[in-house]
Amino acid sequence: GIAEIMGLLNGINYPNAIGLKTLLVKCVGTICAVSGGLCIGKEGPLAHIGANVGALVCHLPIKGFYKLRNDVIKRQMIAAGASAGVSAAFGAPIGGALFSYEISKPNTFWTFSMLWRVFAACSICTFLLGIYNSLWSGSTFSLSDTGALKFGKLSDEESSLWDIPAAVVIGAVCGLLGSFFIYVNINLAMYRKRYINKNWKKIAEAVFFAFLSASVFFGVVCARQNNCRTSTKELSEEDNQVRFRCKEGEFNPLATLLFNTEGGTIRTLLDFPNQLKKYPDDSTVPVGDISIYLCVWYGLTIITYGVWVPAGLFLPGILIGCAIGIVYMDVLVYGFDAKIQTIGGQSYIIIGATAMLAGYCRLTYSLAVIMLETTQSINNFLPTLLAIGVSLGVAKACNRSLYAVSYTHLR
Repeated sequence: GIAEIMGLLNGINYPNAIGLKTLLVKCVGTICAVSGGLCIGKEGPLAHIGANVGALVCHLPIKGFYKLRNDVIKRQMIAAGASAGVSAAFGAPIGGALFSYEISKPNTFWTFSMLWRVFAACSICTFLLGIYNSLWSGSTFSLSDTGALKFGKLSDEESSLWDIPAAVVIGAVCGLLGSFFIYVNINLAMYRKRYINKNWKKIAEAVFFAFLSASVFFGVVCARQNNCRTSTKELSEEDNQVRFRCKEGEFNPLATLLFNTEGGTIRTLLDFPNQLKKYPDDSTVPVGDISIYLCVWYGLTIITYGVWVPAGLFLPGILIGCAIGIVYMDVLVYGFDAKIQTIGGQSYIIIGATAMLAGYCRLTYSLAVIMLETTQSINNFLPTLLAIGVSLGVAKACNRSLYAVSYTHLR
């Protein structure tokens, strides 16, 4: 999805990348792929869906719309649609507008008035999504946390000097993991293109990876089924702790991470530092479970991305990065006896999520603004920028971005 949009915005006309058939298949395929439990995200496909909607608007049977049916206007509408899709995913209208601007390098069709129109489309999309979410849940209308991916409310702790070395270390680690991800995934994609060349093989591969993901998730949770923790807080409907085979009043941390929704998992990870401050002797998410979760999601995402289904990398990158941030915090707390009250905690999780995305997506300013709007935490902005810079520098020293490499080897 993102690679095709980059090509379209830079003047490359990919056959069948835009059209009504593509839009319908993308919508149905994204729903099936995400609900099927694959280690992928829906944010990239949402951008592609938005680009298709933007282009198809030009062909509506409305008087005067025939003037929009030229390559210049269509490219602008594709940019606006892709930006709106990203805005819907993260609730980030400014970041969504900058996203299309950045992936187009930027091209000459971007003007000041064009940028304002794209931002207006993103703002309308975010506003309407907030209304729809409120109507669906029956809650009071609010413009906070309106994205399809919800981080919840973060604590208002200030950024400390401990965040600077954390940004450097986490950024370097995520840069290396991102470059390794690109190397392995591109080589697997070349084998897929060579050997999985029939429709029945593509369907069989998707079914196999859905079975593999479910089996791995259930298998690792069964291996840790006796690792139970006492529930220490009142839970909302969204923040559901999974009991699995634990006693009443207890929950399984690994099952809570693997069997929850993506939003619920992210909120669980972000709440871990707060729980560690309150109950330092009884960690709600043990180090072993976080390490297993990190390895499972990183390993499955590498081999799953490229299966013949609509797939995005934003959500896996966020989840993997969050886990890396917690591992770094655990090393400080349990390895060097650092005080959790001194070093913070949630800032490392946000830094890790951002750095991991920069490691293989190679986005810069748009990614920083998207994470700023999504987390609504201005205190972490400077460490996040530093982590992006370090991760980008390390990853670029190893190889090119995933999208650039795909142009060379897969087209």
